[in-house]
Amino acid sequence: MTRRNATQDFMAHNQAMMHTYCYQLAATWFELHPEATASELVAFLEDQANSAQTVAAEVYVAKEGMTMDEAMAFQSRHYNYRDLMRRELSANDRLGRDVS
Repeated sequence: MTRRNATQDFMAHNQAMMHTYCYQLAATWFELHPEATASELVAFLEDQANSAQTVAAEVYVAKEGMTMDEAMAFQSRHYNYRDLMRRELSANDRLGRDVS
């Protein structure tokens, strides 16, 4: 086992929880909506994310003195992972093809 520091331990735990939650949410949603498309699942997840971001922005308004517009702009700037995900998934796809 590799040596890890407290931050790495925290990140590993957070990532495990996040991925497990996301997987279970998507799988459960498809169980309840077997006729649904992937696009419908993405729309559902987007609604969930937007609701969560609004609640998180309200925390910034209350605790940091931001306006709601500032808080939502902060969320948009700091919590957009699409480019990172695209690169990571593309690299994983290339690795999967190289192994086969």
